[in-house]
Amino acid sequence: MHELTEEALVAASVDVVWREFTLADLLAEWFWPPRFESTAVVELRELGRWEVRSVPADLAVEATVLTFEAPRTLRLAWRWAGEEHATDVEIDLRPAADAATRVIVRHSGFTSGEERDQHVDGWSSCLQRLVDRHGGPPGEHL
Repeated sequence: MHELTEEALVAASVDVVWREFTLADLLAEWFWPPRFESTAVVELRELGRWEVRSVPADLAVEATVLTFEAPRTLRLAWRWAGEEHATDVEIDLRPAADAATRVIVRHSGFTSGEERDQHVDGWSSCLQRLVDRHGGPPGEHL
């Protein structure tokens, strides 16, 4: 199986970043570009729903919460709407210097390198929106 790891340094505390991933209204604001008019559902419990949808883009992630340890880790069974194959997403939040948070996304279970590669840009741009939402990389806006 193929996997990827993407990281970002966000100029916000672990608690703030945790809320960005676990409160539906906040998640919908940044996860995909604004033109996608995203909506989200987050049921923060084992086997709860974690979903992001876009009617204009005809796109949806229908994930299931596998485990979580607030405010540090969230593990999801990740499935695109209409697909049967699920992959595994683990989001790890670690305190960093200057009250920032290192976000580490490990996405595994891809059936091919091509499938994995299709997700690299998606996660990279997603995490960049989160960085931008909090004023850019720590230190740059001081």
